[in-house]
Formats: sequence, structure tokens, C-alpha cells
Amino acid sequence: MRSAVFMALVAASAGSLVQVHEPSMIPNGWRATSEKVDKDGKFRVTVGVKRSNKAALDRIFEEVSSPQSANYLQYPTYEQIGDIVRPSAEHTRIVKEWLSSNGVEVTRVHPHGDYIHAEATVAQIQKMANGEFMTYEHTSGAKIWRLTSGVRVPAVVAAAIDTFAGFHGFPLNPIVVDKKLKEKLQAAGKVDPAVFRKTYNVTAVPKTGKQNIQAIAQFQGQYVDDKDLADFCTKYDAGSDCKISKYIGKNEQQPGIESMLDTEYIMSLSNTAETWVYSYPNFDFCADLGTFGSDVTGESTFPYSISISYGSQKIDYCSKTITTRLSDDIQKMGTMGITVMISSGDDGSGGETRQGSNGGKLSPSFPASIPTCVAVGSTYWLEGTTGEQQATTQFGSGGGFSYDFPVPSYQGQQVQSYMSNVKKPNSQYATGRGTPDVSTLGESFTVVEGGSAIAVGGTSCSSPSFAGLVTLLNEACIAESGKTLGFANPLFYQNPQMFTDIVKGTNAIGENRAAGWEAIKGWDASTGLGTPNFGLMLGVVKNACKNAARK
Repeated sequence: MRSAVFMALVAASAGSLVQVHEPSMIPNGWRATSEKVDKDGKFRVTVGVKRSNKAALDRIFEEVSSPQSANYLQYPTYEQIGDIVRPSAEHTRIVKEWLSSNGVEVTRVHPHGDYIHAEATVAQIQKMANGEFMTYEHTSGAKIWRLTSGVRVPAVVAAAIDTFAGFHGFPLNPIVVDKKLKEKLQAAGKVDPAVFRKTYNVTAVPKTGKQNIQAIAQFQGQYVDDKDLADFCTKYDAGSDCKISKYIGKNEQQPGIESMLDTEYIMSLSNTAETWVYSYPNFDFCADLGTFGSDVTGESTFPYSISISYGSQKIDYCSKTITTRLSDDIQKMGTMGITVMISSGDDGSGGETRQGSNGGKLSPSFPASIPTCVAVGSTYWLEGTTGEQQATTQFGSGGGFSYDFPVPSYQGQQVQSYMSNVKKPNSQYATGRGTPDVSTLGESFTVVEGGSAIAVGGTSCSSPSFAGLVTLLNEACIAESGKTLGFANPLFYQNPQMFTDIVKGTNAIGENRAAGWEAIKGWDASTGLGTPNFGLMLGVVKNACKNAARK
């Protein structure tokens, strides 16, 4: 009976299809071919069901994230968050009946009900999305099937969902390769865990014995090699227990430098925590971000410090609906007490990117531009391996202003001051959320991969390293209050003294050398608030967490 009612609703709205995702942006190097698509080919698809009570979650997030709030760090329970965001029974019914009426089998439903995962054939997806798949080929020879004409669904379904993904996005890179913006030398780099600790005054934090989990997310067919990880820790940080406690998703195929870099540094810099790895080998980056959002929030036990070293500075690389949904996902994580660090990008000011030109417009990296994450940029020494640092010169440390998100309140004063004092680039740029928030060293990191020590550069060095420091700060916060830092930007921006201001350099580097953002006194769109002084950070965090426990 219900299915009959649903089909009647669909029939009534059949003439009013609503676009849920705009036509896909085709990255550089890809072209459509005439090669036929197998209609029986299968895709794992994810439906982001509309959440309830968005305004209530916004309010709670602001309260638990603001050091001035009486509810600072007082996170709702996992069950309470589920009660807040759980989609309406009507929306859930519509989505499930839409899937079943097209013969699609649901494989998993998020405990909070806001994500539904399924497996569908090409023929089923074409009918549901009202589009046609095509075969796309990259200049490297890689081939994929994608539906790129946009996703349109009946109005009754569109009213119940935010996203329908897993079949219309492209890889950041077409094949399993090492990260493009890296310096790969046949020798160790100048930065290792001991150098990083010395540079940023990182001291040991006593273990509380309470649960403290950290994680990295790996995409694009990157995998961790347990032997390389153990070798790195034996050689460079014997005090760390470099064993991955849990993999969410597969960890197989070809190990990659990105995953080795991420795990080796987040673990060696924070040996107080267990480490998880979220793994996404599907080569649909934007859809995989949504699956990541579902996975992290899909268990009542979860990491408190997470690093992502991936992104694109190509405008609209991910659809607007996916961009907004992921921002909501990361806000939800913050409400759960999770801090998410994301590399700010390696394409400098972002006029030209590895996924294509922005046609004269400067652009920061997504997802680092999400205002509820900590965007981490890169620096390096002016001379040698000590002393003053500047914005990186080996590559352009990603930074700038978002077209998708407005300036958040926690950085409004800093952005206004910067724009009043910096020499503006002679290019078009947005005036929204500014990135990065913070920076660390990002060149010549020693990484063990394939049994050899090599040197690697990129903001992907900086994000997992800073995430390791946040794990240590979480340990201290747990000791003072039993809580973790959650979304930390308000605390960071209110305490700039715990960062070393970087006042030299620019992200007008390489292909973007004609226009970019300069590092100047105070926050800037090249290095953010600056680099950490861990000793000062530790003092601020202990005090803030102690005060939160008294409220």
C-alpha cells in the first residue's frame, strides 16, 4: 500500500524533476569516448537524507566550541545527537521506497538515519538520476564510467535528500601514483619527528589511560604498508607504538607515499593514542568524502583528531550540494568532540590547479575551505634547519578566500585586518572563509616507503603533523576535564600568542607566481595564524579545559 502511494507521488511529480547535483566538472586530462558502458555494471551509492533540526545543531555546535560559553566542551551524547539530526520518518520512508521501487538493495543505514548506502547497477542509476553514463578516458589510459549530465530526481525525492552520489565524480589523480607535489629524493629529508619536536617545542604529555583515538583518511587507492610504518618508527621514533589499531575500509593494493607520510607523522608525534585509518579506494573523491562523513559519525566510538591530506583548488570540483553536506558532516563531528585537520592545498593561490585552470580566479582548496575544520598550510626555514620560517617556496602553500562559505565569526576580525593591510593580488578573488588557519613545516620530510627513506614535500606533511599535536593536547584536556577539544579554531584565534607569526613569503609560487597572498603580521592567507609553539598551546589548553570542567 505504501509503495503504491509512493509511486503515485512520483508519478504526480514526474514532470517536475528537480536537479540535486549540477553537471559534473570534467577535470584536465579526461575526455568522453564512444565506448559502451555495461548497463549491468555496479556502483556503491550513498544517499544523504535531509537532517532534522539544523538550527538546533548549529546552536549546540557554537556553544560547545566557544571558550566563553557556559557549555564549552559539554558535548551531547552520541544518542542525543542522533535524536537531534535524525531525518523525519516521512523522508526516510520516501528514500527507501524510491530505492526499492527501482530494484536497489540497501546495504547499510547510518545509526542516525542521515545516510543510506546501497548498491545499484548502471541501468538503475540512469533511471533514478535521469541521465546517461559515458566512458571517460584519461591521457594516462585510465578509463571510468561516469554520469556527468547532472542528477535530477522527482520533486518528492528531492525534498527528502541532500545528495545522491558515488557515480558522477572524478579522481584527483587517474591512477595510483605518488602525490604530484612532492620532492622525491633518493635520500632522507631534513625533517623527521625529532626535528619537528625540537622546532615546535613539543614535550611529552602524560597518558591518562583514558580512550584517545586519532585517525587519517586515505583516498585514491593509497594504502598503508605496516612494515614501512614499523621501520620508520624503529629508526626515527622508537618510543611510538606504530601499529594501526583499526582499518575502516580496505587496506590493500599498492602502498603509497601519502598514506605512509600521514601515518608515520601523526603516530610518531603522538604516541599516547591508538590510530585508525579510513580507506576509500573508489576514485570518486567527492563521493568518498561523503562516505567518510558517514563512517566517522557512524559509530559511538570514534577518533578525536583526524587528518585529511587531500583536496582540490579547482572551483566547483565537487558539486555545491556535496560541498554543503560535507561541511555539515564536519560540523556534526565537531559537536561530537572531534577536531578535523585538512591540508590547505599545494597549488598556492589557486589560479591554476592540477585539476584545471580557474580562468583568472584565485581559489583556496576544498575541503580545507570548510569553516568547521582546521586548515593547515606549510612553511620552511629561511636558511638551514633552524631559525625563522617563511611560506614554502618548493610549492605554493594553498590559501585564500572561499566562494562557498562566508567568513566565520571566529576569524572575522583577523580577515578584516588582513584585507586592510595586505597588497591585494591583481586577480579576481572571493571574500569568504579564509585559509589556512595554522601552518607547520611542509618541505623535505623524511618518509619510509618501499623500504627506503625519501624526502617528501606538501601541505600533506603539515596536516597529519599538526593533528598529532592536537592528539597530545586532547590528552591534556582529557586529564583536566574528561573532554576533548572538538572544533578548536575559536580557541586558536582567541589565543594567537601560542603561534609564531610568519611574516615572510607568499603563495604566489610556480604557475601561480603572478598573483597570490603575502604573509604579513597577524593572520594571513598564506600561513594563517603561524606555526605552533606547543609549550604555549599546552598551557592555554590546560587552562581552557580546566575552566570548562568548572562550569
